[in-house]
Amino acid sequence: MRRSWAGLDKRVWQMAFARAVNTMGLSLVMTFLGIYVVETRGYPAWSYGLIALTANLCQSATSAWAGNLSDRIGRRPLITTALFVRSGFIALLGTQIALDAPLWSLAANMVVTSALRGCFEPVAYALVADVCTEDQRISAFGLQRMGTNLGWAIGPSLGGLLTLVVPYGVVFYIAAGGMILAALVTMRIEDPVKRSTAAATVSEPVGAALREGLRDPVLRLLLAGTFLCALLETQMFSTFSIYMTDELGLAKSDVGLLYSINGFGVLLLQFPALQLIRRLGVRTTLPWASLLDAIGFGLIGAGTGFAGGALAMITLTGAEVIFDPAHQTAIAEVADPARRGRTYGVVGFCQMFGIALAPLVGGILLDTIGAHHAAMWATIATIGGAQTLCFFAFVRRRGVR
Repeated sequence: MRRSWAGLDKRVWQMAFARAVNTMGLSLVMTFLGIYVVETRGYPAWSYGLIALTANLCQSATSAWAGNLSDRIGRRPLITTALFVRSGFIALLGTQIALDAPLWSLAANMVVTSALRGCFEPVAYALVADVCTEDQRISAFGLQRMGTNLGWAIGPSLGGLLTLVVPYGVVFYIAAGGMILAALVTMRIEDPVKRSTAAATVSEPVGAALREGLRDPVLRLLLAGTFLCALLETQMFSTFSIYMTDELGLAKSDVGLLYSINGFGVLLLQFPALQLIRRLGVRTTLPWASLLDAIGFGLIGAGTGFAGGALAMITLTGAEVIFDPAHQTAIAEVADPARRGRTYGVVGFCQMFGIALAPLVGGILLDTIGAHHAAMWATIATIGGAQTLCFFAFVRRRGVR
């Protein structure tokens, strides 16, 4: 594993660093945005879910569009531009919160920032896949996951502490600075998609790319499992934080520490997890990690305080460090190398569609059966059961390694 990391293209390391800095900045503030809307401003949970639904639907659309476009104009222009422009809107969102702007204006900004994120995520993963050999993919995608979770390890706990000493809106300016730093790092990356080659790539409408993906029976299973996974895992970043503060009475700083357990847990477990994936293969680890994810969400309902939340978070972290590199590797295996950006874009579309629905689903469950803790989280865990079945069917049909 150490040899495989040492042999990685430097662009993989640059993207991992950019992800770490970008995620640290965003997690300073976005972790607590639902708490701000629901508790500080007094809006119902379903209203935040509806805003997140609209914002993430826009990101879903831009993910498919940007992935497809990156096959023609290259990866770096979309990645760098999206980071610079989004930093400005993040700073604006902090100003709006400081001025107690009306909810509709906050919602409009969230829609724009989410759409800009869609120009980063699938394109960044496609870039990593471009510069890796087949044997390096698990290590490369594991490194990206570690970069993301390094940001999560630092951001939420630091953000929770900062909210104790400075107004919440001020923290957004720090987040914007992190995005600018990430953008500066990506400016130094050599684009793996040359314009002379990209110009020859046939441009297709986003709708056509989606329809083609859904017609493929193997890709259809991958897309369904991706959607269900996103619908499930996003509960950890939306419903979970509101549930822990509103239902169990934990402080924001305690919630930040729970997210830090996830971040540091990934850093500790990712290396052995990558060895496990290499030993057992994507065929085994992809569906079984999905099942472990479902179990982790079921455990949330059994906990009664910080310790119970920590146990559930550790279980979810174990599933994450196995699932995510295996999932990204599976996407690379089914993608046409000439249209890799399009495949990651279509997968990103389904992923963001699940993320878009997740806060609304979680908000409705909180408002209706939130007082029945075990029943609510057992209902959420059934999504993971369906995800597991999809990926068992996918690996059988595809015959992935």
